[in-house]
Amino acid sequence: MLSAFCERLQPETTTFHLSFGEMTITLNDVTSILHIPITGSMISFSQPLWVDDANALLVELLGTTDVEASRETE
Repeated sequence: MLSAFCERLQPETTTFHLSFGEMTITLNDVTSILHIPITGSMISFSQPLWVDDANALLVELLGTTDVEASRETE
């Protein structure tokens, strides 16, 4: 699903072009939809994030499979 949204993202306008029109997703939208409070500092890594580590995070935090995670980080 993430890949499908990425394909429809127009970076110049930060909008998604969907079958029903254009849509912009804001941080407030994500908070409302996922019920995740947005507080604190932005995540920053003190060291580079390697592809294997990124895949492990996708599997652990988003519940994807190893195959899906590998496709997203190719």
